[in-house]
Amino acid sequence: MTFQSRPLHSRAAPALALLTLAALGAPAQATENGGNSYAVGVEGILSGQMLPEGLHFLSYYQHYGASHSKDNGGADNARLAYYEAEANTVALRLSYVWPGVRLWGANVETRAALAVPTVDLSLGIARPGPLGPLDRSGSKTGIGDLQFAPLLLGWHHGDVHQTAGAEGFLPIGEFNKNAAVNIGRNYWQVAPFYALTWTPGNRWQLSTKVRYAVNSKNRATDYRSGNEFTIEYSAGFVVTPGLALGINGYMYRQTTDDKQAGLVVNGNGNRGRVDAIGPYVSFNITPKVAVMARLQVEYGARNRSEGTRLWLQTKLPF
Repeated sequence: MTFQSRPLHSRAAPALALLTLAALGAPAQATENGGNSYAVGVEGILSGQMLPEGLHFLSYYQHYGASHSKDNGGADNARLAYYEAEANTVALRLSYVWPGVRLWGANVETRAALAVPTVDLSLGIARPGPLGPLDRSGSKTGIGDLQFAPLLLGWHHGDVHQTAGAEGFLPIGEFNKNAAVNIGRNYWQVAPFYALTWTPGNRWQLSTKVRYAVNSKNRATDYRSGNEFTIEYSAGFVVTPGLALGINGYMYRQTTDDKQAGLVVNGNGNRGRVDAIGPYVSFNITPKVAVMARLQVEYGARNRSEGTRLWLQTKLPF
């Protein structure tokens, strides 16, 4: 992301032209019925840079696939006879950086993002005796919860770029407490964050985003998912004015227990955790159109799925 009142240096263009957005997370076991409002891993690259003043449209596609669901000790969950999860998501984000507006020396941005995921879940709960697994599989496509950030601040000082603020998720997506798969979460989330990008020499870029999410109670199920702490990161190098390569990843930790009807879930709070790392490449097709592909391979999961994410992201020329 970039805030610039002046043109970007040409060597930095492929990386600085790209922005990412948040959307519905993939199925998992930590938090209620699995999944997250925020798609962790989406904002590790150039996350501290705010876009130039004006209106911007950004689109992306995410594929997530997992064939392992881990328990509290990191082993495959013995309570599941089979498990396969896949999510394919398309999303659009609108970003408006207010022209001429400054607050505490920072540019001011408003964002909104909406995702349309397709989720396919094959899940069987193991049962003793001749009955066989209890099938809890399902599939659904629909509009997810709305992400909204009314006020973000972006500072730009030479090679150092910073963005700070709070973003939230509004529960507008479809939810049915009896369904095996839900697109909406049916609870609110508020998450303050801070992001930093350093671009020394306009050839290297180092970025990180630190985020802490607080979840409200799902009143339909009397379930409150634990709060979530994430660190997203990247390190990249601008090979040519049109090409950048690097690595990216994330760390996810659930910091408080899941609770239902006031009781700790599973006796251990069902606290999820996972790490991920992988390569990325970004390419400028034209000065106004950029494409990025990134891969994130998860490992070390606890109380959630362990899989692979593939992202394709585009800044649209509008």
